[in-house]
Amino acid sequence: MSVEYRPLCEARLSDLVCCPGGLELAGKSFAGRLGLVADWHRDRLREGMRGFVAYAEGVPRGFVEYAPADVAPFPIEAPGACVLLCFHWAGTQPEDPQHLAEERRMIEAATADARPAFAGMAALGWSHPTHYPIALLLGLGFREIVRDEPIALLWLPFQAGSATPTLARPTFRARDLGAHGVLAIDQAWSARCPYSIHFAERMRDVVSTHPDRESIDLRQVRIDTRDEAFRLAASPWDWGWTYLNAEEISLFQYGGDTLREEIARRVASLGDARAA
Repeated sequence: MSVEYRPLCEARLSDLVCCPGGLELAGKSFAGRLGLVADWHRDRLREGMRGFVAYAEGVPRGFVEYAPADVAPFPIEAPGACVLLCFHWAGTQPEDPQHLAEERRMIEAATADARPAFAGMAALGWSHPTHYPIALLLGLGFREIVRDEPIALLWLPFQAGSATPTLARPTFRARDLGAHGVLAIDQAWSARCPYSIHFAERMRDVVSTHPDRESIDLRQVRIDTRDEAFRLAASPWDWGWTYLNAEEISLFQYGGDTLREEIARRVASLGDARAA
């Protein structure tokens, strides 16, 4: 398979696999305004984000992005360095490791591109075999700085003596209104990702149509920029999180109507507190 890398730019946003018409979205049903993904990338490019779009036999299949640390929308302090933002090779099943070889090559291209201009590259990896895996980054020469399961801050220095990056302290605290008979839902989302947009829209629909809407307090926050990443940093840090009365849940576990059922179950369980 012949793969060509072309610089990411506004003219190539339509080729991003996570934008409308892209391979990652093909055959799937998403809620929400997916055009926001292109808007997010356009804004970040104007802030200094760089990267590549990967074309296999002329078809856009993947991308990798990085940005100067002083504008990167992650709560990472890394003076003079850059931050690896997102990388993805589309067209394989979510748990299929086939994409990892291509993602490794894309990250190698990004580090080679960034090396002349930055002191090093920081990244966040996951203790997961196929989703931003720590092992993939370690294999590329990154070293682990600190871990807050399931996420680790990793570092690849380009210059001798460059300062080691740090992860900002958590600043967000989820609410628990159970004592008042109310289900507090705190949810973060980002326009960088179609899945995040989809989950946020699903939650709005579930809450707005619940027959006991007054027993739910939904607060959604958007994490698109560096300032928002620092202001809304949770532990372990991610830009898409959901808490139900201060208990973190993973929305990927709730397909179909199961999210609606889970919210209904939790609201019903608070009935005694409301009655009191």
